[in-house]
Amino acid sequence: MVQAQMTRPNNDDPRKLSQMIARVSELAEAHSVCSVVVGVAAQEGDLLFPDYLAYLESALRVEDQIFRMTRERAVLYLSDVDATTAAEVLIRIFGEFCEEFPSTEAPEFEQRMFEVKPGVGPVSVKEVLTSVFGNKEALH
Repeated sequence: MVQAQMTRPNNDDPRKLSQMIARVSELAEAHSVCSVVVGVAAQEGDLLFPDYLAYLESALRVEDQIFRMTRERAVLYLSDVDATTAAEVLIRIFGEFCEEFPSTEAPEFEQRMFEVKPGVGPVSVKEVLTSVFGNKEALH
């Protein structure tokens, strides 16, 4: 008998990121909702990062999203929060993750935020990615 293995792909379809950023812009303009896009990155080969992303996905609200760019990079969309609230949420979730998955050394993940406020106008994928990831060397 053939068994189908149900695994989540490591990388998401790039169209999902475009849709996510379009949604952020739409909510900011149409409903005056502030949202935050967060770039999360780990060192190449980090073994805990995929578990962290899975943990994040389970801990976030239904309206929030995660886009997996590579094994070591992801973009989070946190709806209806400002940068301060987003930071508080991510600190709390990271602390819970560290308690749930103890290791000899605390994991180190880089996180940068891009706040989308009402009245800013449409934001592009390029603008968001440049802001949350900057140059490659800054994240390593």
